[in-house]
Amino acid sequence: MGLIFLVTFLVWGWAEMSAFIYIGKEFGGLLTLLGIVFTGVIGIALLKQQGKRVVNRIQTEIRDGQPPIQSISDSISLLFGAILMLVPGYVTDVIGLILFIPGIRTIAGIYILKWVTQSQRFTNHFHFRNRFDNAENVRQSPSHDDEIIEGKFEERSDQSKYLPKS
Repeated sequence: MGLIFLVTFLVWGWAEMSAFIYIGKEFGGLLTLLGIVFTGVIGIALLKQQGKRVVNRIQTEIRDGQPPIQSISDSISLLFGAILMLVPGYVTDVIGLILFIPGIRTIAGIYILKWVTQSQRFTNHFHFRNRFDNAENVRQSPSHDDEIIEGKFEERSDQSKYLPKS
């Protein structure tokens, strides 16, 4: 897994540097840097515009009693697309821009959701795991009457100096 990450990182870096060099030769250094800033601004504007539509669609689907699965996958894809457009580089900008295309963003959002929920890091943080070695120590159905609040207790003999005077 580490080797795949390293190779991907190196190929991505090579592609970004090649794009910078090519665009820099064609348009000059100043326009190349301004292009990076411009694509970041476009990413934020697209996220703002399309994000409002997706949020409105999520609210409508919830109000109508439908599961907003497609809208949630769209919103995740829009978020990833905006993040990629904010990262300096033309390759990441193109990938981020592709994630804003409506049909592609739904497919990519579903893939991202599956990838995140199947990730070991996600399941370690968001699933409740049994902390007991022995199954007998685990309560199967805790009731609210059994709640225990832990803390320190200190009994003070003279309460009058701690109470507000009326």
